Amino acid sequence: MRTVASIDIGTEKIVALIGEVDSYGDIHIIGVGETKSRGIDKGTITRLGVAARAIATAVREAEEMSGQKVSEVVINISGRGLRSQNELGSTSVSPSPVEVAEEHIKRLIDMSIAKGKEDGFEIIHAIPRKYTLDDQEGIEDPVGLIGSKLTAQVHIVKISASSSMNLEKAVTSAGFEPVSKVVSALASAKAVLKEEEKEDGVLLIDMGAGLTDFVLFLEGHPVVTGSVPYAGSVITKDISSFMKVDQEEAERIKKEEGVALVDLVKEEEVFKIKPRGETRELTIEKFKLAEVIQVRLEEIMEKVIAYIEEAGFKLDMANAGVVITGGCANLKGIKEFLERFTDLPARVGVPTGLIGLKEKIEDPKYATAVGLLKFSVLPEGAVSEKKHAVSHNNSKPISIRYIMEKLKEFFREIL
Repeated sequence: MRTVASIDIGTEKIVALIGEVDSYGDIHIIGVGETKSRGIDKGTITRLGVAARAIATAVREAEEMSGQKVSEVVINISGRGLRSQNELGSTSVSPSPVEVAEEHIKRLIDMSIAKGKEDGFEIIHAIPRKYTLDDQEGIEDPVGLIGSKLTAQVHIVKISASSSMNLEKAVTSAGFEPVSKVVSALASAKAVLKEEEKEDGVLLIDMGAGLTDFVLFLEGHPVVTGSVPYAGSVITKDISSFMKVDQEEAERIKKEEGVALVDLVKEEEVFKIKPRGETRELTIEKFKLAEVIQVRLEEIMEKVIAYIEEAGFKLDMANAGVVITGGCANLKGIKEFLERFTDLPARVGVPTGLIGLKEKIEDPKYATAVGLLKFSVLPEGAVSEKKHAVSHNNSKPISIRYIMEKLKEFFREIL
């Protein structure tokens, strides 16, 4: 079996997964590590050394559980600098019709990447969609077909180059080599969406602590990928301010008493809190808490929809509705809120297709980490990946690379 590893680097938590890929391409989860994020905020590294130690801690925990050591990892990336666009690429296969080869598709994608290049940005994904071979439209896979001109729309996803390089530096400082970077929303989509949902049109929302990442699929392919810098932590701050409690208590209240839709709360429902400076507990109506949460969720969704519309698409194109994942997907009433707000069907997305420690990670908050592992098997448009995302070999020859990997392990142990 081939060993693969992923690191989901979020604002609130860092999750490391280690899996083994069998001969059928199925992933067996054998190690899970999780730690509180430090030195990271909304996809941005704010303190390099602190972030590196947190990353190393999460991976070490997964290594101890799995009994495996890893050196190469697939990581997620997101943040304020994330943007996407669709480029139309066209290439001449031959003056006279011949068989289309992989090199023709690569040429077409390279041309689209060249169009999408922008100073200060790094292209992370280039995903072709809507192939046309001569006058034949709707081609899903042109390889092996006969034609002379190949055209396709290519979905380009890019991010601030400095953000990408700093994230990569934090991972290498922790002792690991990031062999592939995957945009968080696309990783989560790979973990929780069904193929028929993508074909019918679906909006995937990954609402974590610091960021709400999203991707709109139409006819099986992504057409808009984006991120807004508001998510669970801003809801927690609203609760802290409204109820005059500290952040830790506000987070507990959100998880235990919070509801995303006011209409789901009965007027007589109450709970108790102890605000700062008070010597006795106060009774709070639960619908007031729900109002605070619902108002902020509406604002976040308005920003997501505005982004989609600015890209030239409409939410009602998503016939399969909305799928929400990430930590905020565990908020009570989130499905009902989304159905009411979007007037579309909605569901909570949980990672599927897992073998091994699935009871530990069948939770929306692990969607990105699981999707990253799946990308290591099927890269799907990742621009910078190696043939094998992560591998482990117990019989390496003595070489400079071997010595360097041993040194990395040593430094990780003392972090």
